[in-house]
Amino acid sequence: MEFGFLISDLFPSEISVVGSDLIPVGCPGLNKLGPQRVKTCLSEILDTMGKASATAQNLHQIITNSAKLEGSNGEQLVYFLCDLESNAMVGLLKIGRKKLFVFDQTGVQHEMNPMCILDFYVHESRQRMGCGRHLFEYMLHQEGVEVPHLAIDRPSDKFLFFFRKHYGLTQIIPQVNNFVVFDGFFTNRPDYTGKKQRWGGLDQVESPSDRLKRNQCRTQLQDSKNYNAQPGLFLRNPGAGALPSYSHVPHRHASSIGGVLHPPAGQNAPFYRSANNITPNYQTNGVVERVHQLHQECLYSPPEMVFLQKRRRDLKYSHEPLW
Repeated sequence: MEFGFLISDLFPSEISVVGSDLIPVGCPGLNKLGPQRVKTCLSEILDTMGKASATAQNLHQIITNSAKLEGSNGEQLVYFLCDLESNAMVGLLKIGRKKLFVFDQTGVQHEMNPMCILDFYVHESRQRMGCGRHLFEYMLHQEGVEVPHLAIDRPSDKFLFFFRKHYGLTQIIPQVNNFVVFDGFFTNRPDYTGKKQRWGGLDQVESPSDRLKRNQCRTQLQDSKNYNAQPGLFLRNPGAGALPSYSHVPHRHASSIGGVLHPPAGQNAPFYRSANNITPNYQTNGVVERVHQLHQECLYSPPEMVFLQKRRRDLKYSHEPLW
């Protein structure tokens, strides 16, 4: 992959590292070209190779370009492989650490910050020549990381074959994200201490504040269960004393229309409470008065109101009493 400028002015050797500043480490032409010119040339290289990498992997969007690298705030690096003699770019390898929730072989989830392979591309004209492995081995040596300890973001079939051919990695631990980890990911690594006591689905130590929040959630859940069992307990005033019992009051939805209109003799009707403390008149013969009375007391049942409203509509032009 060739460009209209000398890449020897940008890269000091065949493998060079570029960070979020978009200036290669040890750039030989920095003083001659100036920082802005170096960034412009490197952005062109990065955008062109990132687009070619997305096309080769059949990705719907470009995952490597100058804007993404510059916005990584130093958390990502790109290793470039170039041919200084022919003034051509050969490949790139983008890495960076990411906070991931990774499942081990037993199904336990762990919060980790592993080194991730975010993009890997070698130009089609230089594939199957050892260029990709040469670039990959250089990165491993510089970063001091073992191959099984890497997490690979959406690897292609060619990349998976690369790991199988050169490193014998074939067993994949299933994950719920787009990253692939191989068997041996949790072996002999300093940021993994084995299975811990889990809470809330995360593998971490529970702090006092987290414990307090968990107890509050448990209390709220129990209150919700009590509220469902006893609707008379109002949760919006949890500090109040015991509320009076209304077990002797018939439930309004369970009462029949006849029972509401004509209660049995000798039975008190505390559910007919009026705002003005006026004793209801059960012998009311007018539909309007009865509907108005039920509206005031707010103790009617939906079937009763439907019946009364329909009866009122039928008697609109009649003087027939309701009962």
